Amino acid sequence: MIGFDSEKLQETLLDLQRSQERENQLRIENAAILEGVSAMAGANNKRQVFNSLLEVLRKFIAFDNAIVLTRDDEASDLHVLMSTVTTLDFSHWQVGSTFNRCINGECIALYSPKDIEEFKNKSSDLLDICNSSLITGVKISSGDAMIILMSTEKGHFTSSCRRVLNRFRPLLERAIIDIDYRERLQSLVTARTQELTHSQQRFKDFARTVGDWFWEIDTDYNFSYISASHIANHLIDNDNIMAFFDGHEDFKQKFRLQLQQNQSFEDLEWQLVIDGKKQWLSFSGTPYYNKRGLLLGYRGTAKNISVRKKRLCDLQQARQQAESANKAKSQFIAMMSHEIRTPLNAVLGLMDLLSSSGLENEQQQWLGQMEQSAHLLLTIINDILDLSRIESGSFELFNSNINFSDSITLVKNQLQPEANKKNILLQCDIDKSIPEYIFADKNRIIQIMFNLIGNAIKFTNIGSVKIVARKIDNNIEVSVLDTGIGIADDALENLFNPFHQADGSITRKYGGTGLGLTISQLLIKKMKGTITIKSELAVGSCFTVTFPIHPAEVKIDNPTEKKQIKLTQSLNILLVEDSLTNQLVARLMLERRGHQVTITNHGQEAILKLLQCHKLFDLVLMDISMPVLDGLEATKYIRKLNIDTPIVALTANAMQSDQFLYQQTGMNGFLAKPIQPEELDLMLVKYQALKQIT
Repeated sequence: MIGFDSEKLQETLLDLQRSQERENQLRIENAAILEGVSAMAGANNKRQVFNSLLEVLRKFIAFDNAIVLTRDDEASDLHVLMSTVTTLDFSHWQVGSTFNRCINGECIALYSPKDIEEFKNKSSDLLDICNSSLITGVKISSGDAMIILMSTEKGHFTSSCRRVLNRFRPLLERAIIDIDYRERLQSLVTARTQELTHSQQRFKDFARTVGDWFWEIDTDYNFSYISASHIANHLIDNDNIMAFFDGHEDFKQKFRLQLQQNQSFEDLEWQLVIDGKKQWLSFSGTPYYNKRGLLLGYRGTAKNISVRKKRLCDLQQARQQAESANKAKSQFIAMMSHEIRTPLNAVLGLMDLLSSSGLENEQQQWLGQMEQSAHLLLTIINDILDLSRIESGSFELFNSNINFSDSITLVKNQLQPEANKKNILLQCDIDKSIPEYIFADKNRIIQIMFNLIGNAIKFTNIGSVKIVARKIDNNIEVSVLDTGIGIADDALENLFNPFHQADGSITRKYGGTGLGLTISQLLIKKMKGTITIKSELAVGSCFTVTFPIHPAEVKIDNPTEKKQIKLTQSLNILLVEDSLTNQLVARLMLERRGHQVTITNHGQEAILKLLQCHKLFDLVLMDISMPVLDGLEATKYIRKLNIDTPIVALTANAMQSDQFLYQQTGMNGFLAKPIQPEELDLMLVKYQALKQIT
């Protein structure tokens, strides 16, 4: 009985001793864990955390090398997070059944790792240092993690080592989480640093490319940042930006006022003279604030714009030279037009007189050909003058309320004899949906249509020419279709170029300058319209013009038909003309119509004649370009004398702007040279009617 109790006591004492040893071991392990946690908390980087963990583990488990593996998701391979062997830092590990058990919490000792699936494809360098291993895994917020302790000895790790590693799992988790966090933080910092470096380099490259100077100042205008110490070869050695403008008080005040407005500003230009050379700088800036909205200062750029200013100056000079050249060209063409029209007036006038002088038939034919050639010359002069005015920008439209359909019909009726001569069918189809009246320049629309329809008749020998006008949306579309010679595809692109004909033989065979289509296109563009062409060689052409519809300004009642009254009232006319030939022509044309003519040679003579007996004259025909005193100055003086006798300009200066000037001077009308009988008759009828009323 005593022996039994003694044995029982011995067992109890042995259990107590073992319990004390376990407690002591746990105390040592806990102290080691706390020491490890403290060391990790004071670590500066992930390597120090890793070394602190290994130092704690080595106190209880002997191993040669260690490696920590992680992955972000279950489908990925494991990659190295930390390792004592640098050659393994970039290796990848596939996850098999053994690693899956470890990730799920088991602690496994491998006595022959090379026989395990996960180690089979590893390098010989790894297998030489890993003849046995101890492996366990943990779950972390970013995914899965594992630690592998390796030994060069076979069968090195025992079950006791597994139990110790299990007890150190909290420290293991803490260390791996800390290492993973620091790894991710370091990666983020590295990425952001690289982005910042790239951004800074990009900023420097852009700044160097655009040549800008970047500045930042505080609220006292002191520099807090300058991108470069030189700007426009001028050294900046002052702390305050205002000192940069010393000697230029006007600009300094202007710059300070811009800043004080606390608003962004751009392109504040300043001229700086350095070594006798002018430099232009352009300043732009904006205020900047802290998070609470407190103004911290201003930042912006300064740019050297000397090259741009020089280029702008050169462009302005070139533009002035071009405008001067264009003006000189227009003046020259206007002068030449006047000089050509003056003798042409005599030619056409004498032809008109000869035609009614009882000539023989053959002589009448010769005279008709001469008159046709003279009118062709007049057309060429008008075309050149129109082109010059449009290109120089001095051309304006004179819009009024017009009947568009009547304008087309008028052109058709005027060209009908030409079509009849060639035995060509000339048709006109005008849609009734077209507004009766629109607001447009009647003369220019007639000019365009006269050119297009006239060309169609000119280049059509067999068949027909058809004019189709219709309303499409808010536009009037007019198509001129012919069955003429057509135009080759390679000639279409140059068709609207001035002085260009589709074929060199065209000019010889059909005549013309090649300006008609050019002028028509420019006029149509001026009217905000379009012109297109479709043509096939030897088949025909179709020109289509689109005019935008501008409604008539006021409602126009249909004019009532008035009976034409033939007026026989004789007028007493004072002709003011310096050219003897034109005096002869005008006098004969007027006397043939039953009027009495008194001739003076210049404006001064006209004034004297009117002072003597202005009430005897019903009309004054006043030339513009005359010696001693021209027509404009003479008219101004006559109106100052309160002489109200109607004065009509008789001149070769045929521009619309000239006509407006004549009206402003006090003239009552305008008659262009060469004098056309029809226009002369219309003008005379007007003043005959006035005399008859009075």
